Amino acid sequence: MKRKVVFDASWDGETGIGRLYREVMARKPDFVESVPVRVEKDPAGFLAPFRLAQKIKEVDGEVFYSPTFIPPLFSQIPFVFTIHDLMHLFYYSRLHREYYRWVIGPLSKKAKKIITVSNYSKSLLIEKLGVPDDLVRVIYNGVGQNFFDNEREYALDRPYFLYVGNRRNYKNLPAMMEAFSRADIPRDFVFALSGHPNPEIENHIRQIGLEGRVRFLGRIPEEDLPAIYKGAHATLFVSKMEGFGLPVLESMASGTPVLTSSASSLPEIAGGAAICVDPEEVKAIQQGIELLVKDEAVYVSCVEKGLQRANDFSWEKTAYQTWDTILG
Repeated sequence: MKRKVVFDASWDGETGIGRLYREVMARKPDFVESVPVRVEKDPAGFLAPFRLAQKIKEVDGEVFYSPTFIPPLFSQIPFVFTIHDLMHLFYYSRLHREYYRWVIGPLSKKAKKIITVSNYSKSLLIEKLGVPDDLVRVIYNGVGQNFFDNEREYALDRPYFLYVGNRRNYKNLPAMMEAFSRADIPRDFVFALSGHPNPEIENHIRQIGLEGRVRFLGRIPEEDLPAIYKGAHATLFVSKMEGFGLPVLESMASGTPVLTSSASSLPEIAGGAAICVDPEEVKAIQQGIELLVKDEAVYVSCVEKGLQRANDFSWEKTAYQTWDTILG
């Protein structure tokens, strides 16, 4: 007998949430009939819970699932959704903070189950939104087998440290760039960033004397990511706050060492297989960069431990646990 699951298809795209969405839906059990709904206009906006509720009302199903933080304002069927992090409470506007406290928080408590991606994020849900402990299930994200299997290396004309991600304030990119500029390492090393240059970042590069040592890789197609990680000397991901931090795992699975943060979920995900430093201390980031260039034993250890740690995660496991939660 088929079980009908209504799901929010608004998030299918090349983002971390989009990755989760696609990996889970690709492993849908055969006995599940999927019923997609989409919020076409601003699926993360303040009116999204109302629009989502209207969409659910128009279709037939026994449970609703969303891969992201927007719950329906009302629902005639049980719903499960994923809150990846609580960044809006710390790094967004006051309006965002109030929206989380007075809309997302109360609606969360009506869910059949809330999925989150780390024990760190679960602790914040309990502390900041007052969500009951037994309502939240931690299901880690996975890492694709293509990162393990890839043998191709992206070739720059110089050795490079890599950053993959957006440039929001909590990502801490200016501190990573400053630490790189100060690091006592050969000057043929460059810092390669996903995305394109903009006036703000170009001005920062001039201020810290990093001209000629930053490369912009533009928008990186997903199929090229494994080679770009594998070609890097190391990955820098010293964020101030993350709910999970996919680049940490993707780099490890590629055999590339990681310098990450000692804050939020990142030590939990790194599991002792990366160098973790205080994201607020430029000097600490600098010393981590120098260690990865000068200490071969540490470097090799990070490669070996990273591959071992990344093997603990898979999208198969993520999808199985997610469907178990949706259908349970």
